[in-house]
Amino acid sequence: MHCAQRYWLAGLMALSIAAPALGQPTTAPKKGQTTTTVSEVVKPIPDPQKFRQLEQQGSALSIAGAEQTLKEAQAAAQDGKFEEAVRKNQDVVTMLNQMSTFHSLLSKAFAGIDNRIADEEKQLALQAAIRRDEATYQLALIHRAQGKPELAVPLLVRITTSQNPTRELGQKAYQQLFEIGFVKSQYPRP
Repeated sequence: MHCAQRYWLAGLMALSIAAPALGQPTTAPKKGQTTTTVSEVVKPIPDPQKFRQLEQQGSALSIAGAEQTLKEAQAAAQDGKFEEAVRKNQDVVTMLNQMSTFHSLLSKAFAGIDNRIADEEKQLALQAAIRRDEATYQLALIHRAQGKPELAVPLLVRITTSQNPTRELGQKAYQQLFEIGFVKSQYPRP
């Protein structure tokens, strides 16, 4: 099961568990039966600043979690376990893409309401997008190492357009396209 499918399934399970607590009727309560409230299901955290779940190392939606999975992917690639490296890298790309999208949506939601939060969310979206492109580049290199350059091409094109050919990562991606023979001209010109 891919990382994105696990997130979706976990979210679906959380909704089905929380539905009665959120006031959404599943069945009518029987006579004398009480309903559960959200405050009874979700216990308050004593100090939220000390225990922010998504900032933990193993979180699926954090830069720290992405970095950890990327290290595992790189170790697998160095050991010649390319299939595992590809799977982990794809999970990281999906994770970082979701983070970038979510932060971008929040930035748009707060635009004109609280520009401080809008700008902060925009920066977080940008940070996740840059890291996503770096992980995508690593995935393209793994495909090249496997002798499957045709799988690297769409990834390298995506990086070149996302990062712009004038930026370092965009240039590196375009250079890879040149080296595998997908494009004819070098950039920047020698």
